[in-house]
Amino acid sequence: MSRKVEDIESDLEKAKEKFLDVMRRGDEAISEYDLSMGYDADFYLNRVPLLRNHIIFYRRELKEATKHGIQASLFDR
Repeated sequence: MSRKVEDIESDLEKAKEKFLDVMRRGDEAISEYDLSMGYDADFYLNRVPLLRNHIIFYRRELKEATKHGIQASLFDR
């Protein structure tokens, strides 16, 4: 089942915002829980670039979803 382009775009935007927030604020942008488990800004940005990978994933998903253009659905309202 494919997702709506709007949902993919929303997830991509959230992923970009989170990445930029961690870049700007560092550990302050990381939850207390993640910090207590040893997952700090350096972990998410450098050691295991999970935040960047989310952006890459959603960009690929968006590219795939729009490769034949964006078409209005007759059934989704």
